Amino acid sequence: MDQHPIIVTGPAGSGKSHWIQAYAKEKGKQLLTCPCRKDRTLREGRQKLHVWGRRRELTILWLEGADDLTPEAQAFLRRILETHSSDVQFVLECRDAGKLQEPIRSRCVIRRMSLPTKEILIDYIQKCHKGVNIDSIFTYLMPDEYSYRRIKHCVFLQQQYPLIWAATVEHRAEERVAASSPSADRILEYQAKAYNPEHFLSPLLDKQPALLESYGDCLELAGSAWAFLGYAI
Repeated sequence: MDQHPIIVTGPAGSGKSHWIQAYAKEKGKQLLTCPCRKDRTLREGRQKLHVWGRRRELTILWLEGADDLTPEAQAFLRRILETHSSDVQFVLECRDAGKLQEPIRSRCVIRRMSLPTKEILIDYIQKCHKGVNIDSIFTYLMPDEYSYRRIKHCVFLQQQYPLIWAATVEHRAEERVAASSPSADRILEYQAKAYNPEHFLSPLLDKQPALLESYGDCLELAGSAWAFLGYAI
């Protein structure tokens, strides 16, 4: 893996950035980052990649959001991958490796990342964020929100803004209670309290499947049930 470029792919929050940083540290290589999501054409990054690709120091070039590159930029990248220094290793971070051109994929080792389980996240918190109240984090997070990114957000709020964190956890607890027995007639109340509509979508449709059958009826329920559900969808 030291000689070949690597594609690190997976959904947002699956730990791609964390893995790349740990990999560079493990290999003792300098880590340089090219933010492809902000420079999709590599208009600003081409000269930089030319210079970095010829370095004679052990280096990892991290192309952040490589799947956002335009076809022309990917063609340029393919040429760089064919000619770069043996001391330089490219790591292409992306959410969808299928958006990368086949000539690029064929030159790379692919590492697929998946969203972490609760047990993996607890282990991560215990190792990387000492003194954090783990129970409050998982009181707040829904199972479909488990990700390294969300964990970092929760840790930051808990450590830097404890009062805001306490209010956030309390708000989520109230939302869970409301979502356990939702009513279309209370939609304006849910909106006013800034509840996440995605947490009410399935319970509401399970309870009142006709909401999706009649646009007119939806408009009469608490002002605009259809708009609420449409936003969630």
